[in-house]
Amino acid sequence: MENKKSKKTLIFAILGIVAIIILILFLLKGCTKEKEYTVIFDANGGSYVGNVTVKENETVKQPLNPTREGYQFVGWYLGEELFDFDTKITKDITLKAHWEANGITLNFTTLSLKVGDTKQLEITSFPTDVKIEDFLFESSDESILTVDEKGNLKALKAGTVTVTVKSKDGKYTKTCIVTVTEEEIEVESVTISGSSSVTVGSSIKLSVTLKPENATTKKLTWKSSNPSIATVDENGNVKGLKTGKVTITVTTENGKTATKDITVKAKSTSNPKPSNSPTPTTIDPTGVTIGGLTEVYVGKSIQLWATVSPDNATNKSVTWSSNNSGIATVDENGNVTGVSAGTVTITVTTANGKTATYEVTVKDQYIVYLTQRKLAVTEGAIQYDYKVEKNGIELNDYLGFTYNNTPVSRGQGSISSTAVVNGGNTASLKLASGEVVTASVVIN
Repeated sequence: MENKKSKKTLIFAILGIVAIIILILFLLKGCTKEKEYTVIFDANGGSYVGNVTVKENETVKQPLNPTREGYQFVGWYLGEELFDFDTKITKDITLKAHWEANGITLNFTTLSLKVGDTKQLEITSFPTDVKIEDFLFESSDESILTVDEKGNLKALKAGTVTVTVKSKDGKYTKTCIVTVTEEEIEVESVTISGSSSVTVGSSIKLSVTLKPENATTKKLTWKSSNPSIATVDENGNVKGLKTGKVTITVTTENGKTATKDITVKAKSTSNPKPSNSPTPTTIDPTGVTIGGLTEVYVGKSIQLWATVSPDNATNKSVTWSSNNSGIATVDENGNVTGVSAGTVTITVTTANGKTATYEVTVKDQYIVYLTQRKLAVTEGAIQYDYKVEKNGIELNDYLGFTYNNTPVSRGQGSISSTAVVNGGNTASLKLASGEVVTASVVIN
């Protein structure tokens, strides 16, 4: 009996040891973590892709191809070799995107310069079927900005130009819009000079002196302390209306001011010889009206005229003003010049304060220029190159236009002569915003 009992005890002991060993092995396996590696996707100037974590001896899934303006994606490279995505990952790796240029890219597509500044416009990439020396640089207005054969820009005066970079065969083209502004030199002080008196019904001209003399912020605002005694227009012309004293103030765009006291005197009535003639009667204006066109293009002018009633009014002089000089200005003769698109109210005022108003709409002017190609004849038909301008500046921000029932998309290259013959003098131009406007057509 004891012998059997000892055997049972030994068996249970062995089974216990085996169970402990199995438990230890299980715990050791649970504590052992599978190895993982990181695959870095370097887009090399393209759109962001991100990184991926992969378990050891597994493959990494190929991501969507990145994009890059002016380039075509070639593939993911490990070192100098195109990576095979069936390769099992056994370490951290970096895959780099390789690209091939399919168009021109520039270091600038828009640029702001001040008069006198210089800058280089560089071609940062171009297709492999052309050489760098095969590209030409052109400025749309060399009086504003010049460019040499290496892309060196020089700003000459304020304005906006388009610099075009193109291959000699015309296959590849890229543009850069350059805005040139005057160097801002603010006014430090202003003084008024001119006569200190004026007679009723007469005018004097005041002038100003700015320091420094080369200040660029030269816009002036004139004001009379009492317009019923004397008025002053935007050019510093003071007109006496009745006897008294006024203070004329001029203010620069940056807030510098100067004043001048003006005495308005009565007209001289001295006459050494007695006269039996009756004293002339003064007839004041009772009203005024405005006539002329109601629309003007940006940068263009129209003439308005004032009719003072009654016809025999003694003093028919008037002054003009605009309620928004940012949309249109008006000079002392009623010439209205468009500045930007919008509607403005023009006011005319008689010497005794009678007024009339007139609304003028300022419109953007769009022109499509069609120019016959000098050398190219395509399939026996003459072709016309086209250019679109807005207010005298080349417009690139548009989708296309329709001329003589022929739709032309931007970038199409040219338009056939069949569309030009008897095509009329207007086209429907579709802007990038989707708005459709009427453009004049000029055929060269």
